[in-house]
Amino acid sequence: MAKHKKAKQETEEKQTSMEMDEDQQSGPKDGKTDEETVELEAEEINEADKPDQKKKQDKKQDKKITELEEKIKKLEDENKQLKDQALRKMAELENFKRRKEKEFIDHLQFANESLIKDLLPALDDLERSLSHADEGNNKESLREGIQLIHKNLINALQRHGLKQMEAVGKEFDANLHDALMQVDSEEYDSGYVIEEHQKGYLLNEKVVRHAKVLVSK
Repeated sequence: MAKHKKAKQETEEKQTSMEMDEDQQSGPKDGKTDEETVELEAEEINEADKPDQKKKQDKKQDKKITELEEKIKKLEDENKQLKDQALRKMAELENFKRRKEKEFIDHLQFANESLIKDLLPALDDLERSLSHADEGNNKESLREGIQLIHKNLINALQRHGLKQMEAVGKEFDANLHDALMQVDSEEYDSGYVIEEHQKGYLLNEKVVRHAKVLVSK
C-alpha cells in the first residue's frame, strides 16, 4: 500500500515537471514577453486616462476664457465710465467758457456804471444852475453853482482813481509834461514849469493826459 502511494506521488511530480518544461519552451500563449505585456497594459491605462486629461484641459481653457471675458467686460465698463466723465467735463468746460464770455461782455458794457452813477449828481447840479440862469438870478449865484458842479465832478473822478497833476513850480519832466514853449523867467530857474495851459491827469498813477506847460529858459 505504501509503495503504491509513493509510486503515484512520483508520477504526479513527473507530470508537473513536464508541464513546466513545456511552458518554458512554448513561452507566453499570446506570443508576447512579460515586458511587452507590461508596456501594453501601461498604454491601455494611458488611453483610459486620456478622456480625463482632455476634460481637465477643457475645463482649464473654459476657466481662462471666462476670466478673459470678465476682464474684457470690466475694461469696457471702465471705458464707458471714462467716456461719460470726459463728456461731462467737456460740457462743464463749455458752460464755463460761455459764462466767462457773458461776464466779460457784461463787464465791458457796464464797466463805467459806477463812474456814471458818481457823475449823475454833478449833472443834476449843472441842470439846476442852468435853470437858475434862465430865471435871471444874479451872477454870484450862478458862479457858486458852477463851483459846486466842479467840486462834485472832481470828487467823483477822484473816487475812481483820477488825480490832477501839480505842474507849476516843478522841474520839467517829459513823462508828465508837454512843453508848449520856453520863456524867460525871473522867478524860476531854467527847466522849471512856470505856467500851466492845460491840466494833466493821472489815473491810478498812469498818465492819461500830459499837462501842457510853459518852461523857463
